Amino acid sequence: MLTAAELEARFAEAIEAHGRGDLAVAEAGYREVLETEEHPAVLVNLAQLACGTSRAREGLELLRRALDIEPDRASAHAQLGRAHEHLGEPLKAIACYERVLELEPTHVGAMNNLASMCSATGARDRAFELYKRALAIEPDCAPALLNLGVLLADVGRLSDAIACYRDLLQRDPKHASAHCNIANALSKQGNGLDALRHLTEAISLVRDRPHWHSNLLLTLQYLDSVPRETIFAEHQRWSRIYCNERLPPDPRVDRDPERRLRVGFVSPDLKTHAVAFFVEPLFRERDRERYEFFAYSNTIAPDRVTERLRGTCDAWRDVAGLTNHELAAQVREDRIDVLVDLAGHTAGHRLLAFGLCPAPVQVTYLGYPDTAGMSAIGYRVTDVWCDPPGSERFHTERLLYLEGGLHCYLPPAGVPEPGPPPRGKNGFITFGSYNNTAKVTVGTVARWCRVLEAIPDARMVMKANTLTDGKTADSYRELFARGGVDPERVTMLPGTLGHAEHLRAIADVDCVLDAFPYHGTTTTCEALYMGVAVLTRLGDRHVSRVGLSLLSQVGLESFAVPDDDAFVARAVELASLRGAAELAELRHVLRDRLMTSPLCDAPRKARGLESCLREAWRAWCRTSS
Repeated sequence: MLTAAELEARFAEAIEAHGRGDLAVAEAGYREVLETEEHPAVLVNLAQLACGTSRAREGLELLRRALDIEPDRASAHAQLGRAHEHLGEPLKAIACYERVLELEPTHVGAMNNLASMCSATGARDRAFELYKRALAIEPDCAPALLNLGVLLADVGRLSDAIACYRDLLQRDPKHASAHCNIANALSKQGNGLDALRHLTEAISLVRDRPHWHSNLLLTLQYLDSVPRETIFAEHQRWSRIYCNERLPPDPRVDRDPERRLRVGFVSPDLKTHAVAFFVEPLFRERDRERYEFFAYSNTIAPDRVTERLRGTCDAWRDVAGLTNHELAAQVREDRIDVLVDLAGHTAGHRLLAFGLCPAPVQVTYLGYPDTAGMSAIGYRVTDVWCDPPGSERFHTERLLYLEGGLHCYLPPAGVPEPGPPPRGKNGFITFGSYNNTAKVTVGTVARWCRVLEAIPDARMVMKANTLTDGKTADSYRELFARGGVDPERVTMLPGTLGHAEHLRAIADVDCVLDAFPYHGTTTTCEALYMGVAVLTRLGDRHVSRVGLSLLSQVGLESFAVPDDDAFVARAVELASLRGAAELAELRHVLRDRLMTSPLCDAPRKARGLESCLREAWRAWCRTSS
């Protein structure tokens, strides 16, 4: 038994070790104190350590013990909120932070954390109010300023978000999270090069952030100045750094190549998101006799689409609160044969769980336009337009080609028929862009300027959520002016709340101009559905060939051109009388052509995906028998 003085000394030593990052020494010290006395402060600190080392459930138990001793201990309720955050339980976290503020109304940390959870669950007005209160009490509170920037960016106020991050970086140039967050905001403004610089700095400052490094990989996709070889090498580097552990093979697997397969799909986007809309028809049309579908949803804020998708699957697992090892264990427990990643290196991915190899066959599909870079994932589903033969050398996976095209589009219901092209009433051609502005880079605007210079009476419409921010819109106007185009010829439209309203806005242009190098996908499908052709410029990698895939499926290959000169020439042709007639004819027939094309043939695409997965399974059975 330790004396009171010894307990105090041991506790102080453990706190010091915790502070300097010597977690093993800290944990040993906390546990030594607890052997003598069940002290709530020690339990809270040990819970904090457990949560920070992916042991949130252990942290919950420790905090319950602390609150049994001292029910009104604010620090215990605050840490309990953090534990629920780690476990993907935002509503429980909110209740904890509310309790902290009842006990200590000026607790800035609880205000910040509560605001973050309110933002995550859609209560953005409340979140703004809480950040304002927190910063009024503590103007230099870096976490509140950082999270306020995140919220501002989420609602489209990119310039205000960037101002928050610049404020933080002015005070602390080595603030890694500020570098990462400002990079995300800059990327949304089409400024990929500056974003890349900040992400590189963030990763150099804090080396154990795989999702930051994934942000860097995604940012590279927007830059046509980076060679494909460099991008591939960086993906492989990500895997070398973060994927260094594998589970042993599961000996229970039945190696029958033709049996009913248990297929798991892992995604953070099983909600109102493009990925969900493209997979929903495949889930609905699957061969239920031969395939059993499991969804592993890493979605923090589920919605109506989530519930709709839940009804299409045989089993549903909410995994946002699971560690990578816990997710892998769940996959093993479910006896999954083929595990499919639907996110790649996008936000909320679970590639580190794939790195543990919980399933015999692992595949990446749809959610990311490039290799995962991981030897743990053996296959990538794509198509011959996006990744033509020869693309294998830029992939760690074997490529499986989905016949008829990679995507399956599910058109929305209740949208009016396309009207006539606006050129008839305007007397001039109107081009449009509906891509998110991360894709609308300096090079993309320069290409559009060439088109507008070549057609002096043409107009341009840009529509994106981020154009709600006046300074972002002004920066694009400046780019057009620099390209020799009067900004008055370019209309900037903010995002719209309703999908039908968004589609009607697309019908207000004669032809959509695609971004480069990162083509549109959902936006291209939406334009085709509204009878509007899309002109795209091809490149040498998946992101700049998706347009060809989509257009080829509806017989519009002539709208996919090989270079900038051809892009301008085709636009000029479309502005001619002959081109006007071509666009007018397409306005009448394109929706029907789309609906009867492979792009909307859900049964065919479902059989194609199943064929790819079966091919991968058969190959595994042959090599592992």
